[in-house]
Amino acid sequence: MNKLIVILVTLLLTSSLLSGQGLSSLSGAVSDPTGAVIPGVQLSLENLNTGSKRQATSDASGNYVFAQVQPGPYKLTGRAAGFSEVIVNAIQLQVNSPSTVNVQFEKVGTVAETISISAESVQVNSSDASLGNAIGTRPIIELPLFARNPASLLGFQPGVTNFGSGNISYIGANPTTGSGFQNDDRNGAVNGGKSDQSNITLDGVDVNDQQTRRAFKSVLRVTLDSVQEFRTTTANANAEQGRTSGAQIALVTRSGTNEIHGALYEFHRNTVTSANDYFNNSSGVKRPALLINVFGGRVGGPIMKNRAFYFFNYEGRRDASALSVSRTVPSALMRQGIIQYQRTDGSIAQLSQADLRTRVDPSGIGASPASLALLQSFPLPNDNSQGDGYNILGYRFTAGQRSKTDTYITRLDYTLDSASKHQLFFRGNLQNDRAGGIPQFPGEPPNSVGLDNSKGFAIGVTSLLKSNFISTFRYGFTRQGSESTGIQAASAATFRNLSNRFGTSRGLTRIVPVHNITQDFALTLNKHDLRFGGTLRFISNQSTNFGNAFNAASSNSSWLRGTGSDLQAGVPDLNSRFRVAYNDATMAVLGILSQGTAQYNYLVDGTVLPTGAPVRRNFKAEEYEWYAQDTWKVSRALTITYGVRHSLMPPVYEANGQQTSADISLGTWFDNRGGISQQGKSQADAGLISYVLANSPQGRPLYPFHKKNLAPRFAVAYSPQGSDGLSKLLFGGPGKTSIRAGFGMFYDLFGQGIIRAFDATAFGLSTALTNPSSSFTSITAPRFTGFYNVPSALIRPPGALSFPLQHPTSGAGSFAITNTIDDTIRPPYNMNLNFSIQREMKGGFVFQASYVGRLSRRSLVSRDLAMPTDLKDPASGVTYFEAAAQMARLSRSNAGVGNVPRIPYWENLWPALATGGLTASQNVYNIFRDYPNDETGALFDLDTPGGVQCSRLGCNALFSSQFSALGALSSVGVGNYHALQLTLRKQYSNGLLFDFNYSLGKSIDLSSNSENAQGPNGPSTIGFAGFLVNPWSPRQRKGVSDFDVTHIFNGYSVWELPFGRGKKFGSDMHPALNAIAGGWQISPTFNASSGLPISVGNGRNWPTNWNITGWATQTGPVTTSTGSTKNAPAVSGSPGPNVFANPSQALSAYSNTLPGQTGQRNGIRGDGAFLINLGVSKKWVMPYKESHSIQLRWETFNLTNTARFDVSSLTLDLGNTASFGKYSATLGEPRQMQFALRYDF
Repeated sequence: MNKLIVILVTLLLTSSLLSGQGLSSLSGAVSDPTGAVIPGVQLSLENLNTGSKRQATSDASGNYVFAQVQPGPYKLTGRAAGFSEVIVNAIQLQVNSPSTVNVQFEKVGTVAETISISAESVQVNSSDASLGNAIGTRPIIELPLFARNPASLLGFQPGVTNFGSGNISYIGANPTTGSGFQNDDRNGAVNGGKSDQSNITLDGVDVNDQQTRRAFKSVLRVTLDSVQEFRTTTANANAEQGRTSGAQIALVTRSGTNEIHGALYEFHRNTVTSANDYFNNSSGVKRPALLINVFGGRVGGPIMKNRAFYFFNYEGRRDASALSVSRTVPSALMRQGIIQYQRTDGSIAQLSQADLRTRVDPSGIGASPASLALLQSFPLPNDNSQGDGYNILGYRFTAGQRSKTDTYITRLDYTLDSASKHQLFFRGNLQNDRAGGIPQFPGEPPNSVGLDNSKGFAIGVTSLLKSNFISTFRYGFTRQGSESTGIQAASAATFRNLSNRFGTSRGLTRIVPVHNITQDFALTLNKHDLRFGGTLRFISNQSTNFGNAFNAASSNSSWLRGTGSDLQAGVPDLNSRFRVAYNDATMAVLGILSQGTAQYNYLVDGTVLPTGAPVRRNFKAEEYEWYAQDTWKVSRALTITYGVRHSLMPPVYEANGQQTSADISLGTWFDNRGGISQQGKSQADAGLISYVLANSPQGRPLYPFHKKNLAPRFAVAYSPQGSDGLSKLLFGGPGKTSIRAGFGMFYDLFGQGIIRAFDATAFGLSTALTNPSSSFTSITAPRFTGFYNVPSALIRPPGALSFPLQHPTSGAGSFAITNTIDDTIRPPYNMNLNFSIQREMKGGFVFQASYVGRLSRRSLVSRDLAMPTDLKDPASGVTYFEAAAQMARLSRSNAGVGNVPRIPYWENLWPALATGGLTASQNVYNIFRDYPNDETGALFDLDTPGGVQCSRLGCNALFSSQFSALGALSSVGVGNYHALQLTLRKQYSNGLLFDFNYSLGKSIDLSSNSENAQGPNGPSTIGFAGFLVNPWSPRQRKGVSDFDVTHIFNGYSVWELPFGRGKKFGSDMHPALNAIAGGWQISPTFNASSGLPISVGNGRNWPTNWNITGWATQTGPVTTSTGSTKNAPAVSGSPGPNVFANPSQALSAYSNTLPGQTGQRNGIRGDGAFLINLGVSKKWVMPYKESHSIQLRWETFNLTNTARFDVSSLTLDLGNTASFGKYSATLGEPRQMQFALRYDF
């Protein structure tokens, strides 16, 4: 803190060189009636709201610049000797949008002449190559925005993905998935960039959620009535903007004016005018209750005319609604201990309790009474869109949820001197929120309660040091404060693929204070507009987390030796593709618990925290950035902008020393493992890993401190100036067309997500000791005795803590699945390219056609550093994956052991297997046959102690003896995005404005997940969506991005209907009639896209990677359809929404992937977005004062009540055949209506 105070005081006193956001600029050229430039013209820019003025003088080339200007309405006055005074009225300067107004003196004289420019005009950008649109107050207030969240306006830009309703809840969760709209990585991807790479500022100060960095979310709630302007730069921002590689979103808080203005408003939604969810209807679940009231008011005005102003806004929201919740529950038969399974011929058979005891359970125990008691406590199913279609089905219900939010926003502006050279502002935000969670099942207490008391303030000073030199200083403090209470009070035992019978949510409190200091300078020298400055951020991410407070056990058949094959021996007609679903149900009824994790948390002094105690962490980060930029006005037609931004971001660290690191570089260790394997050597030569304290002499930082993150920017803008002939015909005249091209390098922001993922399972201080896979059979595994009883056989007691601490090579904790740090990470970067032609037309129309490209390099991708190697046999030159694929083909074809030839790889490396009259290859074949489609299971028997037989190199020649999977984020990804983007905008005039966008693009990458969602511990779809299945061959995973859609359409409009007094029709209408016919307005928004991609999973089979299943391989033609799938016939069971028109045919077109392969990523497409919102309003101007009005508004969200299905909800893996291709959730919400009453004055 002392360091922060010193820096702050130094900046305030010296304004030394320390990014400029939240301001605008105005420039142009001054000429006489012949077009000749006029130097020395005195220009005055006056803010029409506050009366403040700025002065400038045109240079020798006739150019002028007003830099670092507060957004708002202005009047420009020009005076030159021998000419009439020129006044340009109603110039609307928009945030982060350079505007150009050329001033032409038309005659000699003394009478002032006025040139009018419409307010909120869309100016052709002839200054740089940045893409993006500023949105003014009118559409912000008038558009129907589902969550009344200004940041959601990002979704109305070209190249931005938006697949939900935009219902960002700051304290609640998505009613269908429970995960929250903002947690969907597909939403908010901008021009091929990841969704967590957007940067949001409020009045030039950082208001990002440092925890998630979601595209549509500011950590401080910003109300629509508090926002003066919204601006986003979606491609090639100038050097002034940076920190991340995605969209740069700037929000500006309203200021007070010389006149008192304000509003009172109330918005209301209810059940009667809302539709039911598609799946609720199909399941017979009644429409959830809906009762939302949003109310508030704002007021702004003068404290001192032309000098001091105030603004205040309060907004409250009260929800007393119900949410639709989905769970998986046992079927009616499974509750009785009866298991259904699919035969090889497709028919359905049943196993009674007696069958389970005599035919299935090798121990002869049969159904567990404790298990049956738990299963019978579940509600009966009512939804066939979830589960395996036989034993595990869906259950949908509605649950009441109450929430309360209060938001307070204020801003004060003060002009320090009468010459308006120094201006000061203060902005403060405060919120107080509470939201009840949803219960696990009806009648039970909520799983959690969400609290949020985030707050922040900003102070800014803009100083005109000289007529051509401006300083802008900002200091912002944002404190994110959130808490989610938990309900779990003891360790728990659960069953795979069944929802937990009781809630297991765990509490989390997070406090994140962020100090942000920015200093910007603008210097005009002749034809050069120089900008330079920098920004500092100090972040402290403090958490109290119960996530690792309890032990756990589960019925994971994949953790049994033989992956549960002994449970299938008595069922010879079991369909192999139903094997996993059968195992899950059978183990639940028998109560077999195979996997247990003991969670121990230590302090640095070796103290073991008791079970149930939280883990406290304080992750700190510092960020230092500076930039320099020159906008060179080469001529009136040509402008070149070039600059550089330099980012210095030391590694994130734990402030109290609660951080460990490996004693060797794990990225290098991975590379060495690969090199050793290609030499035909054992993994024993790679060495063992120990952990030390990160701040010890042997410790390592989270990743290296990279000091060369220089990001150059370059842009050329050419605006033809021809005023007649062909040039006028093609380009519309001077300043009407701009041809722009740009290149920029941008670095991704990362660090917080990496350290949190590592800390959650970091060996040493937070140690998760899981019993090794295959350490139990179905006979020796403990049985279920109660939900809150974790068998002691699965839990190892804690050991003493001392460093260095070697990860176990045997017993509990060995062969572990965990996360770590790849300390060879280098900062990901993106090269952005764009070329655009922008043309202003009559009537305020502007058309733009753009090419936008993004080349992503060193992107973060999760990979398994301990994956079994592709061991090469030096004698034959064959690698493991080649030999395993050959053997897998034989075993999957049931070739018969006598038909297995001698395969040199197995004969050379496993000669000891040549026993019992069989060759080594034939005995390997028998082992592979015991693990159908699960070849890493066979490798386990061939390469680990206690297996069938290790190779001549010894055990763990391919596997690591310490880890079966060691996940880490690595900077090895690549990606490309290319798009054509078309935009047609109309500035507000004659009561109409609109913005329509179309994008035709394609995005390709290795992983689309954000930093926070990477890996097995983050949200993902089938096969761990962000993980490299085969890190030895990462390019196998290359495919279209998870958020890739070929076509995106979006737009909005505000149209005041031309009826009533002062309008085109009925301009002299009688006041009584005008009260009925006049003042009507419609404001639609729309968002539509082509289909999202998705992959078909391998089921719970692991041919290549021990922990990551990968995807299936398409072997035949597949037809998907969005027009005929709402009642598609299921492979087995009830019909329902399906991604395939013929699911049975589609299922037969996929096969399990061979060892060494990844499978087909994102090979099919389902639904895309389709959403129309419509606002209809009627305004009455008050007879006592024209500036006072009442507006009645009716808004409809999802006007057509269209149900588009979400591909991420698909049951789409080869291990769940009955429900193959079934949807279970929709994109967005069903139709809701909202009614509002506003009083503006």
